[in-house]
Amino acid sequence: MAIGHRYGLHRVLEPPGALPQPAWRLDNDPTKRFASELVLDVERLNVDAASFRQILGEVGADEAAVAARIAAIVAERGKLHNPVTGSGGMLIGRVREIGPAHPATGQLAPGDRVATLVSLTLTPLHLRRIRRVHLASGQVEAEGTAILFASGVWARLPDDVPERVALAVLDVCGAPALTARLVQPGDTVLVLGAGGKSACQLT
Repeated sequence: MAIGHRYGLHRVLEPPGALPQPAWRLDNDPTKRFASELVLDVERLNVDAASFRQILGEVGADEAAVAARIAAIVAERGKLHNPVTGSGGMLIGRVREIGPAHPATGQLAPGDRVATLVSLTLTPLHLRRIRRVHLASGQVEAEGTAILFASGVWARLPDDVPERVALAVLDVCGAPALTARLVQPGDTVLVLGAGGKSACQLT
């Protein structure tokens, strides 16, 4: 079994040599195995707010139409990477397989439920079925396979927090750490926007 690149360059199809996030298309073939990959059975997607609004604006607030558009993006790009907004989201899945060279070896076991803390714009994703689209929250119940590279960050899903809440919270879990690095006690800050993470800016 090949090891695969820590940052996922082995899954980039177009353009060659690009990193997975800016790449146009990834190899999302779920039958391929690399020792440095974590394979997940997808349960729920949390689509980025900007991306979800753009899709709603494009196809309307129709569950079937939104599902079809999401499926089309994933089929074309091998990942959920909105070509208009450049954004993706994150997901909840259940561990199917842990490559022997993946850092989660010894920390996770098949069947564990995790949330991915890296964007779907760099996560190889293969969807078999979209069961339901929650138009109010931008969350999508789905079946498929996702791949986390050795550099990918994940969190075990807490048992005492409802799934939908955990997914929404973990989607923005990096914001407090980033704010702590940028803002010091006594600083004056201006928060622009109040429409969710995609509409806010700290200056």
